[in-house]
Amino acid sequence: MSAHARRLSLALTRQHIRHASSAPSSARHVRIVEVGPRDGLQNEKTAVSADTKVALIEKLRLAGLRIIEAGSFVSPKWVPQVSIPL
Repeated sequence: MSAHARRLSLALTRQHIRHASSAPSSARHVRIVEVGPRDGLQNEKTAVSADTKVALIEKLRLAGLRIIEAGSFVSPKWVPQVSIPL
């Protein structure tokens, strides 16, 4: 990841934290967004098969997660692990 991309990612993370922390203290729910199938698999040394990704997503769904992000708009040239589509 380039230095510019890291700074942008950090800035977006800080913005998200500020937005989340500005929620009223009376909020009664939390929205959990699982990004493991999208971001977590980028750390694997080799590409993960589509069948394995689908199985992971299904297990996350069965565990009760309602929002699961599974896709990414990144070039396989830079992150080969995303080269196998769902």
